[in-house]
Amino acid sequence: MNRWAIYRIHYGLDFLKQSIDSIVDSVDHVHVIYSLDPWVVKDTVHYLGEDVPMPKLHEDVNKFMIDHYSNDVKVTWFQQEVDTPKNQFRRYYDLCVKKYNVSPDQVLFMEPDMVYAKADVEKLFDQMNYVSYPCLGTTQIELWKNYCWRVPQRQRVGPVIWQIDRMPHFSTHFGPTSPNLEYVSNDIQNYNFGFCLDATTMLYKHLTAIQFSAEIGDSIPSHEWYRDKWLNWTPTTKDIEISAAWKHLIPKAEIYNMPEEMSLQMLMSS
Repeated sequence: MNRWAIYRIHYGLDFLKQSIDSIVDSVDHVHVIYSLDPWVVKDTVHYLGEDVPMPKLHEDVNKFMIDHYSNDVKVTWFQQEVDTPKNQFRRYYDLCVKKYNVSPDQVLFMEPDMVYAKADVEKLFDQMNYVSYPCLGTTQIELWKNYCWRVPQRQRVGPVIWQIDRMPHFSTHFGPTSPNLEYVSNDIQNYNFGFCLDATTMLYKHLTAIQFSAEIGDSIPSHEWYRDKWLNWTPTTKDIEISAAWKHLIPKAEIYNMPEEMSLQMLMSS
């Protein structure tokens, strides 16, 4: 059984090593595909009532990968620019098949801020042998700011495994799933650290979302979210969802006690 993991990343190196290290032992190859530009490129962004210069990307994915994985034959990376997240994972899959002249039996699509407990990755792959679905994902534990807080449980699918022979011509939407094909494991979740990025990266994430959301057909972010809901957050802050129209979907953050073995895994991989 030939298993791949494919990552897409433009920004967000904070948890990339912990993410790769959590899944690398359960796959044959890890392909990290990075972009230097966001999906929509503009010199300015309309933010808090005025046009401000769009900041440049402050992270270097290529250098990060060289520093951490240059001696790991399982892990490869290359640059690819795209102008939409729609079907992006499928396009990246096709690029890897063409580039390496081989197709996997299974592929796990990952984001750089998503991490598994190591033992759960093998369990998730094993579960594919007992279901007939073409894909299988996990719901998420979404941490908020640090390891001690999380958002209430939502039915948002995180990483997804695709069994290629069950749907060779699969397509993906904005993320690794396909509309009407959101099958999830009943007993495995992933950790999502997307709200735990450093302040500079979180602001960049917020501004790029404001810049591209309307053009790609995604929910429009609240302009005040970074300042009022994230940067100056307190445990009493309410309505912390980033989408302007759906703020109420995250009423407030909840206290969370991360399992000790997971805390240790994150520490050992940092």
